[in-house]
Amino acid sequence: MTGTSRIGADAAAETSGFIDARGRREFFCMCGAAFLFSVTHNYSALLAIVFERSGHSLASTGLLLSVFAPPAIAAAFFSSALIARLGALSAARWSIALTVIGLCSLALTRESFALSVVSRVVQAVGVGLFLPAGMVYIQTRITRTQFVYLVTVFSAGIPLAAAVAPPLGEWTLKQFGETAMFAQAALPGLLGLALTLGLRPVAAAGRGAGLALTGAFRSSFMLPYLAVMTGGALYGFSVSYLAVDLQTRAIALAAFFVPSSVGMVVVRFVAMRWLSAVRPPRLVMASLAIYALSFVLIALARDPIVMGIGGVAFGVGNAIMFPVVSAWLGEGLQPSERAGPQAIGTAAFYLGIYATPFPQTFMIGAWGFFATEMIFAGLAAAVAAVLALGARK
Repeated sequence: MTGTSRIGADAAAETSGFIDARGRREFFCMCGAAFLFSVTHNYSALLAIVFERSGHSLASTGLLLSVFAPPAIAAAFFSSALIARLGALSAARWSIALTVIGLCSLALTRESFALSVVSRVVQAVGVGLFLPAGMVYIQTRITRTQFVYLVTVFSAGIPLAAAVAPPLGEWTLKQFGETAMFAQAALPGLLGLALTLGLRPVAAAGRGAGLALTGAFRSSFMLPYLAVMTGGALYGFSVSYLAVDLQTRAIALAAFFVPSSVGMVVVRFVAMRWLSAVRPPRLVMASLAIYALSFVLIALARDPIVMGIGGVAFGVGNAIMFPVVSAWLGEGLQPSERAGPQAIGTAAFYLGIYATPFPQTFMIGAWGFFATEMIFAGLAAAVAAVLALGARK
């Protein structure tokens, strides 16, 4: 490419919101790597079957599944220190590698409870590290022109992997067994790792950075942390207990999960191009308000139509929450300042997803699904009101 054409390509890329033409390619390479990483991780949906077939009791299987939460949350919290020492690109590579090693080593360790715990912890560390590292990296490839929209685009491919990995892995598991399934699970992650080769690294802060959390606890970040933890709790309820509730009401799971996926995809890939012009605090308030509406509809639904409307609303709220909070935490900061807020934000999100299902069991046991869902609707509305008051101040 000649100097003149390169300048023209860089100018076109800058108009689209990227630092230069190469930065645009690096952004989409990391988007592809994020999707492929998530495909590998989403083979975890079949682990309950694998552990049962490997001779583990129901209690042991539950422990092997739940042991994932503490190391994932801890890895997200301490990710800023790793990013500071390794750089965001190297940290993302290590994240993908650890996820592949942890998940796919179960081909060898699945029959041993202790060794399976080790595999799950390694996988959890990889998963907990990826979102902060990936977010920090892609935010160095973009400008303020389309900041919120491009951050949302990056995050959009990650949940889509849930539509690919479980059915593909189920077929392989039935046809060829556990070892073949884990070998298949490794391929997307390894391909995602290959996509990161040749990308320009982000300078590391070095060993003197400590936990690299300086500025992460500034008062202006407390509201986005509260919002994203609330969003994680709402999402955690949907993946932990909503299926059971739907079965008790004789409503097909597809009545909720298909519309919610459609709503999420449409918002992240289409609507956010226009919504990104709205300031992040207002978008997060809207996300929580829509979440509140969705939980009211979910609680009241007695047929697939109302549940489907609730699913669409849930998908819209879910589509906005995490990527917009990540953009909110990264806007206006220097690259060296972004790792801490992204680490705390991701840890808060994972805390909501993985830590709240346990107390939710007591809520469901004491008051039932209807009351629990209405409480969550009230919680979402209350946090939205807190954000509104904070924005005024």
